[in-house]
Amino acid sequence: MVLTHNQISSYEHHGFLIYGPILSEKDLKDLRQRIDQLASGEHPNAGKIGVRLEAATQKGELQETSKRDKVWQLLDPHLYDDMVFKHARKPAVLDIVSELLSTDNIKLFHTQTLMKPAFHGSIVSWHQDSAYWTSISPPALVSCWTALDDATEENGCVRMLSGSYKKGLWPHDRRDFLHAQGVDVSEATPVVLKAGSCSFHHSLTVHGSFENKTPYRRRGLVTSYMRADSKWVGKGDNKPQFSLLRGQEFPDSV
Repeated sequence: MVLTHNQISSYEHHGFLIYGPILSEKDLKDLRQRIDQLASGEHPNAGKIGVRLEAATQKGELQETSKRDKVWQLLDPHLYDDMVFKHARKPAVLDIVSELLSTDNIKLFHTQTLMKPAFHGSIVSWHQDSAYWTSISPPALVSCWTALDDATEENGCVRMLSGSYKKGLWPHDRRDFLHAQGVDVSEATPVVLKAGSCSFHHSLTVHGSFENKTPYRRRGLVTSYMRADSKWVGKGDNKPQFSLLRGQEFPDSV
């Protein structure tokens, strides 16, 4: 057992767990460099990755800003880079995920990098991950949020709404992105992390982050996991091939 009884109880109560260091100094340095290569276009597979740009870039601003610092989000970088995929399979992470999901059978659902550049890193609206991930049932995935830079209240660390996952799926309205309705921001807990540390959260936990106006970057690498016996309830026959990271496959499952 990796987690203590108190840590598991805390996760079950709050819907998230601020864990602590998960990366060595070398792994942290290497991942920072690799993510920057993907964002800047220097990686040989950079053109294949889904990229979302900062809102200011889309408005025609940030003309003098580097390509790297115009990026808001990288989508599923593990599909195109072995180092990111290796991090998603990290045994220390999977051991914790296994305990939080109460299973030895784990599949990788999704990875992303949220860049939050210095000075103009924009918000992440209040949401539940499962409001986006409607193709997976039950809505009980676990994400590991690994800080590649220090994540502080000033530079836009993630904020979690304690216990919100217990209420099921909240109403969301769609503007540019989904927005959970009825969030009292004053009740949210800032998840302050040192670079190389991580937190875990339930896919129904309401969370978001404020903008970054500091001179310091706030990159976060997020790896999201599900039980291998989860069901695919998406439309059509376009189910992705989800990687089995631990345990066994199940018929009629993801």
